[in-house]
Amino acid sequence: MRKYCLITFFIVTCLPQIYAQVNGSDTIPNISKGNVRSGQLGSRSPQSTLKKDSTEKFYRNIFDILQVDDPKAKSFAWKFDRETYNLFDISAFDSSLFLNHLILPGQKTLTTFSYLGNMGSPILSDHFFEREYNTNPFIFAVGYQYYQQPVLERTQYNVRKPHTLLEYSTGGKRRNAEQNLRVLHTQNVNRYLNLGLQYDYYSTKGIYENQLTRNNDFTAFASYYKNRLMAQGTFAYSYIRNQENGGLLDDKFIQDTVMEPNLVPFRLKGASSEYRKRSLAGFIGYDILVKRQDSADSTRIKSILNAKLIFDANRYSRIYLDTEKDSSYYRNFYISSSSTHDSVFLVTYQSTAMVELTQIVKYPGIPGLRAWVSNLFGSYYYFTPEDFIYSISNTKITTNHFGVGVFSNSPYLSYSGAARFYIDGYRAADKELLGKIMISPWKSKEMPYVLGEVSITDYEPSIFMKQYFSNHFKWDNSFEKESRFRISARLGAEKVGFEAGYNLVHLLNFTYFDTLSLPAQASNITVTSAYIQKLFKLGGLHLLGKAVWQASTDQSVLSLPTLSGFGAIYYQYPLVKNVLTVQLGISCFYRTSFYAEAYNPALGVYYNQREREIGNYPFVDAFINAKWKRTNLFLKFDHVNQGMPDNQYFTTLHYPYNPRMFKFGLSWMFYD
Repeated sequence: MRKYCLITFFIVTCLPQIYAQVNGSDTIPNISKGNVRSGQLGSRSPQSTLKKDSTEKFYRNIFDILQVDDPKAKSFAWKFDRETYNLFDISAFDSSLFLNHLILPGQKTLTTFSYLGNMGSPILSDHFFEREYNTNPFIFAVGYQYYQQPVLERTQYNVRKPHTLLEYSTGGKRRNAEQNLRVLHTQNVNRYLNLGLQYDYYSTKGIYENQLTRNNDFTAFASYYKNRLMAQGTFAYSYIRNQENGGLLDDKFIQDTVMEPNLVPFRLKGASSEYRKRSLAGFIGYDILVKRQDSADSTRIKSILNAKLIFDANRYSRIYLDTEKDSSYYRNFYISSSSTHDSVFLVTYQSTAMVELTQIVKYPGIPGLRAWVSNLFGSYYYFTPEDFIYSISNTKITTNHFGVGVFSNSPYLSYSGAARFYIDGYRAADKELLGKIMISPWKSKEMPYVLGEVSITDYEPSIFMKQYFSNHFKWDNSFEKESRFRISARLGAEKVGFEAGYNLVHLLNFTYFDTLSLPAQASNITVTSAYIQKLFKLGGLHLLGKAVWQASTDQSVLSLPTLSGFGAIYYQYPLVKNVLTVQLGISCFYRTSFYAEAYNPALGVYYNQREREIGNYPFVDAFINAKWKRTNLFLKFDHVNQGMPDNQYFTTLHYPYNPRMFKFGLSWMFYD
């Protein structure tokens, strides 16, 4: 795998240079340094207008299509929204000195998590409104989404010069070291075509017994925007291998005694899991009708009507192995009591044909329109007793839907909406209605803005929540559709580091895993949350805090921490002006006690538990972050408060956090 990554990296890096020399010039547009304003698509810059050449052809690229409003933009990025099918611009590269010692995926949202205490293990956000909902049909690997790059929504780039990002961190002694690696490279072959690669590696040998993790995620992506033709796509491959120790044999070995971590006994001895995912997604489009505006020295072309073909193909598989005979960890053995070898896979292919009437003028009252039809088909497999008698065959699935959408972008008011109606197949009669609106009186998220969202969905539960069979678990359910009504609002101002939000969702037929790790439904639950985040500065002293409040109307089904959050206090000062800046401080994650969901190794899912509450323990780090030109470094003592105020440092039921550990890492950005 690493050999192929190096070969691909060499091809992507060298071919553009050869291409430029053969053509005798640099084909990448000369755009000076600057930043793209996130989420705002304003008026076009004179530097981005289209120029006539000697053959009277007109050329435009993604810069013109997104109408990037900053003429100094040296590089910028964008994403494709799978919900509304919008393209929206974002910040290209974040090299700021922002709490670089937070290296657990998703941790920079300043949210607490339930996970197995070590890097690479499955993650479940404690904030209910940050949990992935129906974005991954393969329920046995939802906890690994934090370690994987998105595919259809993969960030795409347009850069003047090749960009390479190297990130590496490590911690602990050699025999149980934790290591993280990220390599990102992207460059333009010419001003229309961009290619890129990214490789993420999360690994730990484990402080405790049977805690090895090896998480690999590779993506190759490309985009091409020239004149009327537009295309972008991503190929992704993930391979995750984890040992499963089942948690502590008895929590007293952490709570009441002092033992070497490698001597603490755990419940499973020979269990492991492997997860693989292969994906290919993207779209290709063509402007059927354009509007041409001529002036003395330039021509501007605006798309009026275009068509897109969107594709999204995924193959998921998971294998669970347990070589221990007559294990007491599981209650049931439906196939064999001597060993376990469960396998399950799912393949889906979705294609969508869409036509789009673009927004004619940039006024908030005149929207653009979209309409599409979509087909999904695929198959899945898991072992059943009939496989002993009959030949093994995959179960086919299919569904079709149609949808419409509206969108409008303006400096002051932007909104979008989409409606999907499923007409047949396993999701027949499902529906999704959603809308988003952003009001920005100052034309920028730097100044106060308001963002609101609403969604109404009727959704068929996952096919694996209805029927499943394995060595330790089986079920056959007739579930009702899950209905959700959700509203969200956010107020923010990036210039002063302030953000506050409110969320409410009403759930009917909420699907979850009960205390026996079996799928179940709850008839009626309402969940509410509110949060506030603020950065205070007094000279070089910085104080950053985020607090989240949550409430659930049925704590027996859905238990959430009432309060959770993050706090950091640090002093930032330039050791060498304009060259080296340093942060010195402490940070802390905290959540109140609640019945945090437990983890089931055989299924790879989190499930309800009422054995004991987890929480009311601060996890404190002492850190030094430094920025030297284009390099960021950090040094930290992770979990520096181990044993204070007590030894209740559990992240999930029977899974303790790692003891005090020294970690360091660096991030290096190359622009050539």
